[in-house]
Amino acid sequence: MAKLLIIAEHRDGKLSTATLELCRVAKEVAPALGLEPAAAVFAKDDAIAKEVANYIPEVFVVADAAVAAYTADGYTQAIKAVVDAKDVKGVLIPHTYDGVDYAAKAAMAISAGIVSNVNKIVAEGGKLVCTRGIYNGKLQETKSVTTDKFVISIEKGAYDPAEAGSAGSVSAVSASFGAIRTKVKEVIATSTGGVDITQAKVIVSGGRGLKDADKYKDVVIPLAQKLGGEYAGSRPVIDSGWTEASRQVGQSGKTVTPDLYLALGISGAVQHVAGMKGSKCIVAVNKDPEAPIFNIATYGIVADLFEVVPGIMSSL
Repeated sequence: MAKLLIIAEHRDGKLSTATLELCRVAKEVAPALGLEPAAAVFAKDDAIAKEVANYIPEVFVVADAAVAAYTADGYTQAIKAVVDAKDVKGVLIPHTYDGVDYAAKAAMAISAGIVSNVNKIVAEGGKLVCTRGIYNGKLQETKSVTTDKFVISIEKGAYDPAEAGSAGSVSAVSASFGAIRTKVKEVIATSTGGVDITQAKVIVSGGRGLKDADKYKDVVIPLAQKLGGEYAGSRPVIDSGWTEASRQVGQSGKTVTPDLYLALGISGAVQHVAGMKGSKCIVAVNKDPEAPIFNIATYGIVADLFEVVPGIMSSL
């Protein structure tokens, strides 16, 4: 049977959460398309492939020095090798920095149509229908996939990660690599030793409504600690130096999907919303009843945050 293939993403021997999210998508959608879910891993050996096999029934591994480190050329050639060898009809790619880099190249290499930055996919009448944000998330559009083969990049956090199950099969696929025109010389962490807020289950985030750095520190940080979560901020907060850049949420910061996102004094600019709209529960506190943040909030409190937060703290 033809395959719906996800491309596993990993770095420093660690599998990304985005890969586990794609495992869930593939297993949910593939049967309705008459396809089998599978994954492809490109690495120096099959160690990561064996881990991926805990989340999806079948894994193909291209183990070669050419893909020991990520390059767009290497991944594109490896994808073509797997697609040609295993009758792959669809390829799902994480919409991450790497995914954005090679998704279109891969689509061209296998003569496939492509839909990028998708936040929802469903099968309707044997066809795949994709939903994606446009105009910085102000609108949602749907696109139908009509090509024989397709490539779709899926937004990180759009789906919950798959849970581990019984181990699937792992098999090798050989690939002949041509020119690889780029080389990774070094990977530099943007915030060495910084907190990874993308893993937090609870996030308390502050915006310009906090007024100054002292109020941010007096209100946001204690509440985050009381809730057992992490604190964060919108871009104006980071630009003003109220907290470190590793805690910025938004289009130019981190994309987060916590169980609870508490937005204090954040208006809800599209750039910020792009980084937190996937949160399971969004609670917004803002004095302005017209603040855009209320359009996506699960619960909205139109009030002075300096009056609301002490009440929350006293009840915890």
